[in-house]
Amino acid sequence: MTDDASEELQRLLDRMGQEDEAARRELLHRAVGRLRRLTATLFRQSFPGLQDQHELDSVVHDTWLRLLQALETVRPPTVVDFFRFAAHKARQVLLDLAERHKRQAGREVLGLSDVTPRAAGTENRSFDPARLALWTEFHEHVTTLPDEERAVFELHYYLGLSQAEIARLLNLHPRKVSYLWVAATERLTAGLGGTEVLS
Repeated sequence: MTDDASEELQRLLDRMGQEDEAARRELLHRAVGRLRRLTATLFRQSFPGLQDQHELDSVVHDTWLRLLQALETVRPPTVVDFFRFAAHKARQVLLDLAERHKRQAGREVLGLSDVTPRAAGTENRSFDPARLALWTEFHEHVTTLPDEERAVFELHYYLGLSQAEIARLLNLHPRKVSYLWVAATERLTAGLGGTEVLS
């Protein structure tokens, strides 16, 4: 994300803060590329099994719609806040999809669905209750990180920004960004009982 792109997005956020309705759609139009990348990252890392059931573009579309609606009342003050909010909405969409498939699988087991049950051994790991619970807990733990650690973690893990980009956006020294990333990952690992969800 270049300085010029960040400055343009910030101008649109400022216009939104002044109740400029056109700025909301323009913001999402300009940010859709980054939104697609952050959704793809979540899709691949946390919910690989959903890829057999849903197209990335449909997940991006659902996330875009949720953002569009939420931004009617929510006014992220900065570009960083906007993308962190977008990552939150993408997580919600994917968790909702995984939960829906888990319920559907339960109905199939009970013979309550018209859908033909999958052959033995073909169950999707993303819908396994233990796996879903782990990833749900992981994403919830992210929201409890100290502010600076959470900002660095979300920008790198969800948005794929480099440490140099994060340092520029947050006005931090690159070494400080590196320190905060390590601290966040250690805190998350400890909070999940040592489970290596980041590997």
